[in-house]
Amino acid sequence: MILKSKFYLVMSCLLLLLTSGCGVYSFTGVNISPDIRTISIQNFENASGEGPANLTQVVTNTFKEYYQRNTNLNMLQREGDLQVEGEIVSFSITPAAVQREGDFDRASLNRLTLGVKVRFTNTKNSEDDFDQTFSISQDFAQDVDINQIPTTAITQLAERLAIDVFNKSLANW
Repeated sequence: MILKSKFYLVMSCLLLLLTSGCGVYSFTGVNISPDIRTISIQNFENASGEGPANLTQVVTNTFKEYYQRNTNLNMLQREGDLQVEGEIVSFSITPAAVQREGDFDRASLNRLTLGVKVRFTNTKNSEDDFDQTFSISQDFAQDVDINQIPTTAITQLAERLAIDVFNKSLANW
């Protein structure tokens, strides 16, 4: 009985060793062709007319950092094998939950929504190209001054957008 369980343990370890280096499975699901070596990400200009003055910089830098952190692609100013460009199309604050206080309705939660329109171009395979709007929201308590939302909260929203775009462009999710 002990000999049989040792056999299964040894076989399991061998199987793990043999399959761990084959490169078939990726935890991120990234599927980048070997002939793709570069990426260019243009500034996401703020077409919404709303938001903090540094919104373009925050969104653009967040996208660049996310792609650099999760791929081995070289970042180019322009004309990369993969090209990401777009604009910020919405930065809006709306009531998310309304409570009645006497004769007045008051928002108990406010929702900040950030939306970007992205054009993705794969110069090696045009079937991967897309032009799509992505949107993400986060709720804030009613006592949070929406005009004073910290940059970290906006960066977190931008990162969630970058994840969605990354998954659509490279992970085929």
